Amino acid sequence: MPEKDLPPDSRFSRDLLRRHSRRTLLKAALGLTAGSGAGSFLTARAFARRSETDGLLQAASAAIPAPTIGTPDLIVAGSPGTGPARWAPVLAPSLETTLPTDGPLNLHNVAGQDGVTGANFFDAQASGENALLVPGTAILAALSGDSRVHFDYQRWLPVALVTGSPLVVGHVDFRRSLRTLLQNRPVRVAVTTPTGAELPTLLAMAILSMRAIPVSGLATRDTSIEALQRGEVDVAQLSPGSATPELLDALKAKGFVPLFSLTTDTGGSLPDFAGRFTSLRGHTPDHPLFPAYRAAAHAASIEAALVLPMLTPPANAALWRHAAHLTASLPGVDEVARSSHTRLTTEADVLPFYAALSPPLASVLAFRRWLSASSVSWRTG
Repeated sequence: MPEKDLPPDSRFSRDLLRRHSRRTLLKAALGLTAGSGAGSFLTARAFARRSETDGLLQAASAAIPAPTIGTPDLIVAGSPGTGPARWAPVLAPSLETTLPTDGPLNLHNVAGQDGVTGANFFDAQASGENALLVPGTAILAALSGDSRVHFDYQRWLPVALVTGSPLVVGHVDFRRSLRTLLQNRPVRVAVTTPTGAELPTLLAMAILSMRAIPVSGLATRDTSIEALQRGEVDVAQLSPGSATPELLDALKAKGFVPLFSLTTDTGGSLPDFAGRFTSLRGHTPDHPLFPAYRAAAHAASIEAALVLPMLTPPANAALWRHAAHLTASLPGVDEVARSSHTRLTTEADVLPFYAALSPPLASVLAFRRWLSASSVSWRTG
């Protein structure tokens, strides 16, 4: 405020105003002359503080021990000869080298041909540290509504999957001519049990409007092939490891040809069921049972699944997944997978495959109604 505008009785004197103005000008001048020096000083000070902070963080991280899982149990759900029983001796030593644990994995074998007993035992455990190695037939039993099932596979955390698509071979006329409709000849399918690993083949025949009849008790490849060659069955489902080129050539010489594979096989020349259906009917499958078939086919393609409980801490689940990824790249594990015509799926490829095991509820109910109605004719036939 100019001096002439100050009132006579103002509490600010003219001397005070002059001193204030001089002080303001002096501060501005000092700021202009020392700006560059102050900026350099502040920059150096910030850099020193950052370096000191980085050093403290490195020292703290070095003092914190690496996370471990303890000594988990690996529950092997399956009798000798099943997929989990074959893969447990391969995966366990490899996981011990890639998984940060306080000791070796404890293998806990639970007998059962389809893995339902072991899966029930695993689901009843309260610990979130254990893991389960289970065959796909246990998931098939859950899909079909088996009363023995007391687990929910949709609440498991998949870590790794040993997968390989089975092949369906036989001699079947899929054409829908008047002659075949009048004959109404059933298609006999070799199965272990009607709700066993061959259930997708029964579903495929129903989607193709064929009257399928399961012939039970043919649990091995040799018994199924012998029944096929004797004319006791028309169709047999072969695991990827048993469908060797020599066997397929021998069957082809006797009139039994590969019909389709259950799922899309990477690098395989045989079409999957959807492709076979499209070539026969001229359109993609739109049957109400097809979503259930897709889930059942993926389940039957699982030789062994490594899963964790839903309540597993995220940090532990990440350690398991990373260890499984490292295990899949080990030469010994890859060699076993290639020799059995399977592959060990880990990380990002696991979730899409596992998600296919959960069809819509309406499709599951339609599948169980079909299974209930078909069981009556299977028993009487």
